[in-house]
Amino acid sequence: MNLRKFLVLGAFSLALFLVTTLYFPIRFVASSVIGLGVIEKREGGRVMSMTGLRVTTGLFWLLLIFGPFTAVAAEPPRSLNDGFTVQLSAWVEEEVENDLLSANLTVERSGSDSARLAQAVAGIMQRALLEAERYPRVKVKSTAYATLPIYERRDGRSERTGWRVQQQLSLESGDIEAAAALVGRLQALDLQLTGLGFTVSEARREAVRSNLTAAAIDAWRVKAEAAIKRLGGKSWRPHELNIQDDQYHPARPMLARSDAMSGSEATAPAIEAGSSKIRITVSGSAWGR
Repeated sequence: MNLRKFLVLGAFSLALFLVTTLYFPIRFVASSVIGLGVIEKREGGRVMSMTGLRVTTGLFWLLLIFGPFTAVAAEPPRSLNDGFTVQLSAWVEEEVENDLLSANLTVERSGSDSARLAQAVAGIMQRALLEAERYPRVKVKSTAYATLPIYERRDGRSERTGWRVQQQLSLESGDIEAAAALVGRLQALDLQLTGLGFTVSEARREAVRSNLTAAAIDAWRVKAEAAIKRLGGKSWRPHELNIQDDQYHPARPMLARSDAMSGSEATAPAIEAGSSKIRITVSGSAWGR
């Protein structure tokens, strides 16, 4: 019932608006036409001048009233509703040789005297940093220093029985041969290799990404044009696109042995850099008609 009242009220308001808006123009046009006949009968020689004035004025009001509606009706719709859209995606990938080595090494000591343990760890780390200075092409930094209590279960209770002090060293380099040699030297200084892996450097990845992006866009355009034509479209244009740099897949890191190496075993680990896949995906919608 409320909806019906609302529709009736809306129709009444629209009618009232049209009457009040068009009353005077329509009256003027009507009077112009009627006045035309009167002047033709009464004025004789003045018919042409008044007729031209009245006709011109009447046509002006007619165009003013109905011109916008005529223009709107003649103008074809220019929106997505006038055609159709298709969703599709395309991707391009390339396998790239890894050119960056990253490694993590840890020095760890355990015992009852935390101060002596800290001194021992600091001494080993200082020797490791001095050794790293011999390899200027390798970036080295010390990280993650920690002193942790050691607990044991005794008589149903947990008791602290000692301390564990540890510190990590990370290195990174595009000179894989030099980095591998430094890893071997650091293991000889009582550091344990906890992880080693390979990736594509940022400079090489950016260069490859730029080329793959252009190729992926071209592949998407080919697919979009083929799809639109297959669906009967004569023309098309991109509507919305999303370019995604997918995660590349580096080689798995190589884990070190858990036991410390002696000086005679201080050799560079056998490694293979491998390769990674870099993929660019373009997805989105195309409009056709």
